[in-house]
Amino acid sequence: MKKILLLILMCLFTLGFSQKKKRAAKSKAIVEKETAIIYTESDAENTKEARIIAGFLKQNPGHAKTDYFKRKLIAIITADNSPEAKPVIKPLSKNEIAKITSNNELNNSKTLASNTAGASSNTARTVNYAAVGNTSKKAGPSEKDKKTASMLTHLFNNDPMDKEAYINIKNRSKCNLIVKISGLKKYYNLEVPANGQNYLLVEKGEYILTTMVCDAKYSSLKKINKDIEIELNLRD
Repeated sequence: MKKILLLILMCLFTLGFSQKKKRAAKSKAIVEKETAIIYTESDAENTKEARIIAGFLKQNPGHAKTDYFKRKLIAIITADNSPEAKPVIKPLSKNEIAKITSNNELNNSKTLASNTAGASSNTARTVNYAAVGNTSKKAGPSEKDKKTASMLTHLFNNDPMDKEAYINIKNRSKCNLIVKISGLKKYYNLEVPANGQNYLLVEKGEYILTTMVCDAKYSSLKKINKDIEIELNLRD
């Protein structure tokens, strides 16, 4: 009799745990919202992103505040290319040069010898050194600048045969996302911060979008032939 009661209790516990697990899984369902990208005057007014202002200008030609938004767009773009963002060249002192040239390895690599035509002896050519402030930054446009330039070119391109489309993904969850966008010919990875958004340009075509929104798996087949926005969140 005790064994029968024990079995019944175990069955009830297992059933209750299973139902609880199902409810938990159900609560983690992903909510997806796909929309065409439409920029409003309020979006353009409140943003600091060049792509949003450019998108508004393209969608609203002849708007009363066109000149204002053009100036704002130019200000944002030029701010990204301000002199403060570039390396600063500073000449080295004589003592600093002496320290560098006293190092044999550096001396060997930075003292250049050249044969003078018609001369019997070698002449040494010295190199002037300079220190670069923030040497981690290289000359030329950054990846962010290139991405912005590509986006602006796309937004202002009125060619109906444009082969690229723009995907903007809004992440309404508290977890960071890495969205894999896999196509027949190309695939992309897009990092989207928690409660943030990110975008990229892709070749038009069919793609499978996959990611993990916290602990919930997301997978969707998309035919991308125009600019779209996808919002992802977890159902409460």
